[in-house]
Amino acid sequence: MIEKVKNRLITVSAAFVLIGCALTNSSLPVTGDSAVQLCLAFYGDLDQVVAEQGVTPSRPERIASFPYLRMTRFLASYSQQNLSDAALKHWLAHLAAADQQARTIELASLKSTAKSKLNADYGSDLMAVVEDCAQKLVANDLANPERLTLLRKQAVTTSEYRLLNQVLGFYPLTRIPVRLGIKQYHEKTLAVFAQPLKALPVYGQLRRFHIPHLDAINLPGRVARDALGIPAPTVSQLQALFAIHVPVWEIDVVDNYDLPGRPVWHADGKPDVDYSEAFIYRYPSYTNWQGQSLLQLNYLIWFAERPQESAFDIFSGRLDGLLWRVTLNTDGTVLIYDSAHACGCYHYFFPSAALALRSKAQQLPEPPLLPQPAPELADGQSLVIRVSSGNHYIQRLYVDTASGQPLRWREYQELYATPVVGGGHRSLFRADGLVDGSERSERWLLWPMGVPSAGAMRERGRQATAFLGRRHFDDAKLLDDLFEPVSELVH
Repeated sequence: MIEKVKNRLITVSAAFVLIGCALTNSSLPVTGDSAVQLCLAFYGDLDQVVAEQGVTPSRPERIASFPYLRMTRFLASYSQQNLSDAALKHWLAHLAAADQQARTIELASLKSTAKSKLNADYGSDLMAVVEDCAQKLVANDLANPERLTLLRKQAVTTSEYRLLNQVLGFYPLTRIPVRLGIKQYHEKTLAVFAQPLKALPVYGQLRRFHIPHLDAINLPGRVARDALGIPAPTVSQLQALFAIHVPVWEIDVVDNYDLPGRPVWHADGKPDVDYSEAFIYRYPSYTNWQGQSLLQLNYLIWFAERPQESAFDIFSGRLDGLLWRVTLNTDGTVLIYDSAHACGCYHYFFPSAALALRSKAQQLPEPPLLPQPAPELADGQSLVIRVSSGNHYIQRLYVDTASGQPLRWREYQELYATPVVGGGHRSLFRADGLVDGSERSERWLLWPMGVPSAGAMRERGRQATAFLGRRHFDDAKLLDDLFEPVSELVH
């Protein structure tokens, strides 16, 4: 083993000599002791093996020249802030944790033969090597001001919009009919929400799906914050928050395509949903609001398809995901709800009484859609989300007691090992974050807006939510850009 390590170090040292000769000021090599160099060799070998035969999430996004770090839009928002030494250390720790989350998925996807080769060179517990190397490389770069300067420069997330599409598609002209279509859609949606609840049409049978509450949910208590001010709930606190805020889904079920379930792959490579059991996927995220970092609870249900309504229906297609997000204020109350389909389309905001839409947001090329305010819940009540058949649009939020068919929890990362009918598994997402087989015909009309494959289902962190202008579902400044506190308006 010692001889193998020596050989690896000789190889890595030679490689760094060659790389160093070609490096410019924009790319600084990682300098350090033999342990640091060995860690770099490990990441290089792991990345090569994963690229050849494994699964890697496209988000969190990789950071060039920093193989042990990855970023979300939220984490990237700290790159230009003036951070204290303690805050800077926590920032790198968050970036390293994002990478480790992705590495867990990568290692789980590798075949035993590939793992055996890595085990022979680096040890039997590869995830432990990842964690140990991350600590070494974080400490090494914290002591290197030039590397930290490079990190701040490199930690800029990629836009989900394609400028080339907009240029080739004559965006200033083609956006005109799109603007008209969006305006008509907003008007139609607001008209649906303006109807009394009992007047909403039901084409099948209203069925409810919910997470059965335990007799006593341990209240999460005060959630701690780290040196960056980011909420740091314990595992039990996070589970309690997910259980407390999970909505009840009231769905107009006409056929099996309206039943929430678990995504699967058919042997022919077509995506589908196994609706024999009802599942809800979850994951936490974070955002900024008025100088504070806030915790968000994300819930996702999947349907087998959006069925075709007519021969010219350009929005239909396989697989349909519906996202529900709860943003918690610093006092633990709900600041805002919002929702989008997994394509990034149909982004709705449901603000609490503490928020008001900024006047400049109303003047955006594609203003945000606010169908109704967030209902206030009393003890023992749950939020009910009415969902239409087929297109799975949200039609109303209201308050009631929880009841219906039980849903079961699933963690979002399980989607990277989606079962294949007949045996095996594969990621639900391609390398570019899209889901194979979920394409919509609308992409041929909307490509000049710059959104790749508009209407297709996609990975978290890949949702562009506006066709006019630019807006991302996970933008850390989204709330600050669109809303303002009602308290400021009063004063």
